[in-house]
Amino acid sequence: MNISFRKFDRSSCSIPELSDGFDPTLAACAPGMNPVSFVSEEVPFGIYAVSVVLEALEDVERLYLFTGRKQLREILSLKRGQRLAGIYYLSAAEIIPRYHDSVYPVKQLSVTYCTEHPETIRVCRCSAEPADGAARIFLCGDSTVTDHSSEIPYHPGACYAAWGQVLPAFLTGPAAVENQAHCGLTTESFRSEGHFELVKRHIRNGDLCLFQFAHNDQKLPHLMANQGYTDNLRRFLDEIRECKASPVLVTPLGRNIWDADGCYLDLLVEYAGAVRKLAEETKTPCIDLHAYSTELMKKQGMKRSRDYFHPDDYTHTNEYGAYRFAAFLSKQLVRLFPDIVHCSKEEKQFLFIPPENIWDSLGGTDNRKAAPGQKEQFDRMEKSTSSLLKTIQKAKEEAMHQNQSAKQ
Repeated sequence: MNISFRKFDRSSCSIPELSDGFDPTLAACAPGMNPVSFVSEEVPFGIYAVSVVLEALEDVERLYLFTGRKQLREILSLKRGQRLAGIYYLSAAEIIPRYHDSVYPVKQLSVTYCTEHPETIRVCRCSAEPADGAARIFLCGDSTVTDHSSEIPYHPGACYAAWGQVLPAFLTGPAAVENQAHCGLTTESFRSEGHFELVKRHIRNGDLCLFQFAHNDQKLPHLMANQGYTDNLRRFLDEIRECKASPVLVTPLGRNIWDADGCYLDLLVEYAGAVRKLAEETKTPCIDLHAYSTELMKKQGMKRSRDYFHPDDYTHTNEYGAYRFAAFLSKQLVRLFPDIVHCSKEEKQFLFIPPENIWDSLGGTDNRKAAPGQKEQFDRMEKSTSSLLKTIQKAKEEAMHQNQSAKQ
């Protein structure tokens, strides 16, 4: 079964997550590159091997290749006449898109390239075929994991990007990333809004399922680290094992927040500790992203670390930050699951480093839609350090008061 592709008319799709993940309605905060996308004919749910061959008609200084809803695959340069040829595994399932409450099927596969001069690239091949034997890596989490839609034009330093959508850049074997993480979610709302039900509907024997939450849980008193948060994670682990798949715990990505004296504020240390403890108790593989990310920020300092985050944001990474943390995650997955996960032998994390002070040169634009829901409010709160600190402190105080009342 050979699946054909055609050039994508972006105006034909109003929900970016159902196509290429680029959203022309978002205001951009920097000049950049215009994406060129191709979509397939409609396909049934499953895993597909997508074959792509691109040729450079002139020297191309930097080429970005994405599949699906802006999942990064390649960052490279090409000389005139040089070709990029690759096979990329892509999952087609169901999602509940951002700002929506209903389940939507992902009916098409997509391939996108971005470069400064799109006319210098010729598409020699873009096709797909079923890859039923490939495994899926499911991702469950919040905005630090999700597939963010990108502004147009695309700029790697000025777009929102999370490690979950960059993880595919490091995969070389037959495995596809199915990212069900979404902005503003907690361990509670991930279930109550139906996202976990979609995971259970599509996951199968031999698949992996990663969980990384905490950034929003800590804003609610009943989801403190060693209380509701841990209970919810434990239930997730049990249900994934019932599906004959392998759960993996990931400690939360650190925020780039410091106090007035220049000392790093580790707002998630209790949650990271709770995840490690739960992993030990349940004998679940654990990837300590929190330790890696916070040590990196402490080593680099606040100013240099900002270059890995979206402008005027201390929680959400840009493409550079997502790439750096996905590189770490990929290495850990290879260590834990060498029979399932295969990654590039190149030290890719050292090939894509942000220019210094890029954070200051770009300026920030809060271009996300305003909405009254809890998850939208929680996601927006991450962009205001003072509001975030007040909310976290209030949740702690309420939790302490509730615990004291329960003991009386």
